[in-house]
Amino acid sequence: MSVVLLDTSVTSLLHPRKKADALRAWYDPHMRGRTLAISFQTVAELWDWAENNKWGDKAREGLDAFVRRFLVIPYDYELAKTWARVMSSARTNGRRLEAGDCWIAATAVHRGIPLLTHDRHMVGRTISGLDVVTCLDSEGRGDRH
Repeated sequence: MSVVLLDTSVTSLLHPRKKADALRAWYDPHMRGRTLAISFQTVAELWDWAENNKWGDKAREGLDAFVRRFLVIPYDYELAKTWARVMSSARTNGRRLEAGDCWIAATAVHRGIPLLTHDRHMVGRTISGLDVVTCLDSEGRGDRH
């Protein structure tokens, strides 16, 4: 079974609170039959969502169960070196990445797996080894369906 890395934007579409979001249908064929992985950075961003929205204990327990549905790819030393290469490449191309976005992109590059994202900052990147799958157009707007 192949693995695909979900950006936080796509991961959040799978959360029960986003069940009715129409974007799920576009990304679903790219996830079906695959192992769904998320970066440790996505775990942090999801928990930031809970913190910022002051979720109670029950909602946090639900988030914990939700996160455990995925293969979580942890930090490691080689990933840190890949992060530096991805960030350097982004700067060289004149489109710096935010640190969190870079961790997620670097995770995909480091593991050699496609990145499913609905983040306009990831569209049109020319980073060696980064395979971005998105329904956003080349300008990071709308969708392609």
